[in-house]
Amino acid sequence: MIQLAVLFSSYAAFTALCLGMDGHHREVFGRAPAPGRKRLLRGAGWALLLASLLLAIAIGAQGVVAWAVMLTLSTVLLVLLLAYWPRRVAPLGWLGLACAGLALVASVWS
Repeated sequence: MIQLAVLFSSYAAFTALCLGMDGHHREVFGRAPAPGRKRLLRGAGWALLLASLLLAIAIGAQGVVAWAVMLTLSTVLLVLLLAYWPRRVAPLGWLGLACAGLALVASVWS
């Protein structure tokens, strides 16, 4: 279950980093982000990437390799969503964050 937490948190991280850019934010929301929102999104993205790395290290010896795979999968999904369904990027980012939390709780309880 912790692998799912790594996958979902890395997707949420890349979504936040993506929405912290003017062009992508404008494509998704129809307007450029405010400077404070841009800083918040970028900070949250980097914090979530760090959290996903720490979760991956907790997996064990192959954790960093699994993290690289999860980063690749999440970025491919994000790029496809930006290309074909840009309005769904933000809601799925929030869903990814919620699923990461649920997967983390499930992995702790099991």
